[in-house]
Amino acid sequence: MAKTVKPPKAITMHPRTRSRLGIEEAIYEPFKTAILQSLKNSRGKTFTELTEQVAKIIRKKWPAFKKSIPWYTISVRLDLETRGLVETFTEKGKKLNRLKKA
Repeated sequence: MAKTVKPPKAITMHPRTRSRLGIEEAIYEPFKTAILQSLKNSRGKTFTELTEQVAKIIRKKWPAFKKSIPWYTISVRLDLETRGLVETFTEKGKKLNRLKKA
């Protein structure tokens, strides 16, 4: 019986709990790119706004993607926060996301 080759995984980490999760690199990279593109030149976006924009980008570049876009968006966004690329802040009672300032 031949072994099936598993696709390479990107190990993501939650910024507060430090729990780890493996996501296929073929999924992680497009979501990372879409999130960073969405937050570029933005003063801050709610999770809903971010997810809607990421969904547009993913559907345009990868129309056959049928998995949960919000789930992958939050998982990859949390990892980007852990890596210091994205930050979450509160303004006027709204929780917003933006690229971390250098």
